[in-house]
Amino acid sequence: MNRPDFELKEKNYSGVTSFYRSKPHRAYVVEVGLSSPVRGEILQEAVNRTLLRMPYFSDALTEKNGDFYYARNPLPFEVVETEQLRHVGGPETNWHQMDVTYWNDTVWFSMFHGFCDGLGMNLFIEATLYNYFCIRDGKKYEVEGIRTPDSPILPDEEKDPFAEPYELPEGYSMNLFADKYWHLPEINEKPLDYMYGVPVRVKEDEFMQFVRENKSTPVAALHVIMANSVKAVHPDLTETVGALVPASYRKHLNAENTFKNCAGALRIPYRMEEMHGLSFAEQAAHARTLLRQSNDPNAARFLANRLGGALRQIGASIPNYTGRLAYLDFAKNANNDTYMIDYVGSLKAGVYSSEIVRTKYLATNIDPNFSTVTLYISATSGYFHFEIVRAFESGAYVDAFLDQLSRHGITYIREADSRYTTPENGLITGLGLM
Repeated sequence: MNRPDFELKEKNYSGVTSFYRSKPHRAYVVEVGLSSPVRGEILQEAVNRTLLRMPYFSDALTEKNGDFYYARNPLPFEVVETEQLRHVGGPETNWHQMDVTYWNDTVWFSMFHGFCDGLGMNLFIEATLYNYFCIRDGKKYEVEGIRTPDSPILPDEEKDPFAEPYELPEGYSMNLFADKYWHLPEINEKPLDYMYGVPVRVKEDEFMQFVRENKSTPVAALHVIMANSVKAVHPDLTETVGALVPASYRKHLNAENTFKNCAGALRIPYRMEEMHGLSFAEQAAHARTLLRQSNDPNAARFLANRLGGALRQIGASIPNYTGRLAYLDFAKNANNDTYMIDYVGSLKAGVYSSEIVRTKYLATNIDPNFSTVTLYISATSGYFHFEIVRAFESGAYVDAFLDQLSRHGITYIREADSRYTTPENGLITGLGLM
């Protein structure tokens, strides 16, 4: 399929870390399991209604002189019944950067991360599921926070939070990597060519009671559990371990309504000498303090200036995609030390929430720089779903994590292990840039 000459909209700054990569970015996918078989014609109509309210989700992305632009895309957004995930972003999805496929009782929502972030994607998913159940049931459900077909347009729904620089205190600077985190030895191994996931389910109310009793938050408490799991596998370890925690910067960057990328990462250290001799409750409370301190508005603005500024600066001197790769491929030297904790919460839903029996977040990190352990956390139908994902063979950290849950009296259900690979993005190859 030849690429149409799309009508350009605004330049994309916030997707810089996804566009300029020596290896194609892979799709980010949310798998939603329903309690009954998906009705494809209703799902298509639900997507159509979502796009009437939020037409920007049907946009294409295109490249000009090394820059990427959002572009109006008049091609049909087609929901397809298939077990195979498609190469989102390119000709296979009519150049749409979002994709919806289904099979039996499961719907997959896929996106190219240069287009939007996880919270932006959730706006699309929540609206589509809302429309699906309203159409299927012949009802108009009331759900606060979902962009329904008749909800008002909010300010800055299409704001690019990295497009303009932010003011910072005079002389402000920060070292994102002030703490040097210990690498899992498995990172240096040749990664598997698939992700290995272990799903674990715990009752939401029971886990939240455990968190409250320890005066912590879910992420901070799980950070301590993960750190102690690493210590159990490596009992002689004295170096600092740490968590990379994706976070939304919408509030800090005055972009609370945007669907576009507005995410950063909080780095939470676990310093062995600092935590030595403390009870779990003391460790969890301390981790909560560190988490709060790291979520600093100036740090968010600094990162936005750094990424958006790099694109603005390089764009003036290197007006082509290939020439920019050497300067803007930030991912090539990145590392998710020591592990990553991605807390995505729950999808907004109404009385039909009981029909949503599973949400699963799928990201493929089989590059050596990203072969660490990731803990995905979502909430559905009264349960927390922990998905412990890795790209190496050893399951020692999973076993240690489950042992930690048992030690703290947290009852869990281990579900069937999974193996998956999400497809490479179709945009960059479709544009002939790689």
